[in-house]
Amino acid sequence: MDRGNSLPSILEQKIYPYEMLIVTHRGRSKLPPGVDRTRLERHLSPEEFHELFGMPITEFDRLSLWKRNNLKKKVSLF
Repeated sequence: MDRGNSLPSILEQKIYPYEMLIVTHRGRSKLPPGVDRTRLERHLSPEEFHELFGMPITEFDRLSLWKRNNLKKKVSLF
C-alpha cells in the first residue's frame, strides 16, 4: 500500500458483485486485485449488502465481532 494515501482514498473501497467475493467449500477463487480478504463485505454495494444481511452497513458495524463473523459465514463471506 502506498503510504501517501489519504484516509478518504483508503476508505473508498471498490465495489464488486457478491459472486466475485464468495468463499466456496473448495477454497476461494482468485479475488480481484485490492480486495481486503478480511472485510469482503465492504466490497458489496449498499443495496446488495442490505439484501444479503438484512440491515444497512452502519447497523452491521454496531454488532459484536462474533455476530458479524457469524453473519458473514452464513453468506459465505468469511
